[in-house]
Amino acid sequence: MRRAIEVVMPILLVLFVAGTLVPPGEAAEAVREYLKLDLTMAQVGAAQPPAVPPAGAMALSLRDSIALALKNNLDIAVEGFNPNLREQDLTNEKAAFDPSAFLELSRSDNRSASNSIFSTRRSLSDLWDFNTGVKQKLPTGGTYELRFNNEYLNTSSTSTSDGFTSKFALTLTQPILKNFGFEATETNIRIATNNQSISREQLRLKVSDIVTQVQNGYFDLIFAIDNLEVQRRSLRLAQDLVALNKARVRAGVAAPVEVTQAEAQEAARVQDVILAEKAVRDAEDTLKVVLNLPVSGGWGQEIRPTDTASFEVKPMNLDEAIQKALENRYEYKSAKLDIDNRELSVRLTRNQLLPDLSLTSSVSTNGFGGVYGSDLSEMGSSHFASYSVGVVLTVPLGNRSAQASYLKAKLTADQARTSLKQLVLQITQQVREAVRRVESDAKRVEANRAARVLAEEQLRVEQRRLEAGVTTTFNVLSFQRDLAAAQGNEIRAITDYNKSLANLEKVRGTVLERNRIEM
Repeated sequence: MRRAIEVVMPILLVLFVAGTLVPPGEAAEAVREYLKLDLTMAQVGAAQPPAVPPAGAMALSLRDSIALALKNNLDIAVEGFNPNLREQDLTNEKAAFDPSAFLELSRSDNRSASNSIFSTRRSLSDLWDFNTGVKQKLPTGGTYELRFNNEYLNTSSTSTSDGFTSKFALTLTQPILKNFGFEATETNIRIATNNQSISREQLRLKVSDIVTQVQNGYFDLIFAIDNLEVQRRSLRLAQDLVALNKARVRAGVAAPVEVTQAEAQEAARVQDVILAEKAVRDAEDTLKVVLNLPVSGGWGQEIRPTDTASFEVKPMNLDEAIQKALENRYEYKSAKLDIDNRELSVRLTRNQLLPDLSLTSSVSTNGFGGVYGSDLSEMGSSHFASYSVGVVLTVPLGNRSAQASYLKAKLTADQARTSLKQLVLQITQQVREAVRRVESDAKRVEANRAARVLAEEQLRVEQRRLEAGVTTTFNVLSFQRDLAAAQGNEIRAITDYNKSLANLEKVRGTVLERNRIEM
């Protein structure tokens, strides 16, 4: 009975005193309306950015932010040169098989004397030499030369006839052991092709990293803005409690110390708002760095995200995620191409261990005439055709340089294969950790959401108890802090969940595919 009187009497006293200040029944109703308004704001959860940004603000969706970063980011611009550079390397290797034309022109004036027991003779000769042709390296490893020689000789010697000499010759040299075949000649081209593909994969990796950085920065900014709104709502709750306690003190139903407690809480909330505002500006600057906005242009504007950090539980398949990563990770593709290059080098250096055995052959036709043109007619008649064939063998003694190059190529290939195995383990570990993080963050969101709902209910009950006069301001302030912390934890968990999804796409190698980015 005594406990019931202690509970009921403060309520009757509050209603009696309030009735002397306002019309009957409106005092308690005003308190209830106050509580209803603030609890509705608390139930809103994460703040939604305005549909129309204020003047001086820059509205950006996540996709717009990614597009802006891809357009402006200097790291991507620098990395973008490499595929073009590797393309020139490839062209340079292919150019080894381009034919080349040559032109030779020379004149010699010879004066000589011969002595005998009878007389001294002098010989004068004037020789003009004009040669032209074309030569080329063949994909089989050989070379050919097509040559057209022309000579004009004017001499005082009676033993030598003056006139024009022409020769049309085709010479072919073909290695049979060392440097034989398409594999030996095209190794450098295939390596250059692989290097170009590696540079493209590295560019995709750089773009993937930048996109992930944009996503993380964008979600961090959303969190900072939402957290600022949470702190502002908490400040308004503290301010309203100060006003309520002042009214209660004036009504004589509360001690002045309760106003002091509420004002201390209000001062603390002001500090939280100041820190949250700074966090928003810091998050904006971090995102602006990733977007590479010009200092004279975009840094003076606020960034207002038009997207929100949503929460939707996505099913996870660990084995599928690992398989996807091994199919799409840019580092894995580059490592396999590098192994291909190493194996090509092994085969080429093994070929260099062989002796240099080459087959040489030539065919030519000659002509001579006293006047120009007659030599060409005679050359075309094939009366003076010549043929030759031969073999040239060169065996290096010791051959230590080729053996060292071969062993080095084998060791390098083994090292690359070992690195690939290590990379597979790293990718597997990264994917497993990323999947666990997504699943853990999803559970965090659900747990923090339940904690926020309970914190709202606890604050609602405690505010009603304060209205009834059966609790203290200190308890209400404690529940207000708990609610603010619960709301902050919820939006932090949602932000982390979205960042974890972005990280999962990165370790799976599907960032470009997920964001519909074509290169």
